[in-house]
Amino acid sequence: MVTSLLARLGRAEEATRQQCAELSRQLEELQERLTAAQRRLERLSIAREELAVLAADAEPGDAKPGDSAGYGHRHDDVAAHGAGPGEAPGSARPTLRGLRKEAVVLLASSDKPLRARDVVRALGQQDVRGRVEGMRARLKRLVNDGWLIEREQGLFTIASGVNGFTGEGDTATD
Repeated sequence: MVTSLLARLGRAEEATRQQCAELSRQLEELQERLTAAQRRLERLSIAREELAVLAADAEPGDAKPGDSAGYGHRHDDVAAHGAGPGEAPGSARPTLRGLRKEAVVLLASSDKPLRARDVVRALGQQDVRGRVEGMRARLKRLVNDGWLIEREQGLFTIASGVNGFTGEGDTATD
């Protein structure tokens, strides 16, 4: 009787071991699928944010020959032609919206230059590579638009003349 009980326990143990191995394999597969879905979600989120920024930065009537639906205007064009749609009156800087506005407000209130990763964290976003790279690109565009300066590579701070920033594109002069 003890021998038969030991044999039954051995078979049950082996069956449970095989079940654990199968569940472990399924868990690994699910983990890979989850990781792939999270990467896709991150890319989609960044793409949506970037498209929202592009849509906010350009009005359809702003298109010039050679531009694609008005996107890609340069700071030099704004300064040469004065304020246009989507720009602050009397300013060579485009009006800010969304994350661009939040980043400028954050940097205007900071007592030291910040890196893109610091801005992402301070704005309560996930500190992941895609978000940091998206913010770095956004900060560089803000440098081109005259809102920020890059003190040294990767360190961003508010530009001269933006100290009185009100959030609506108005600036104070030094």
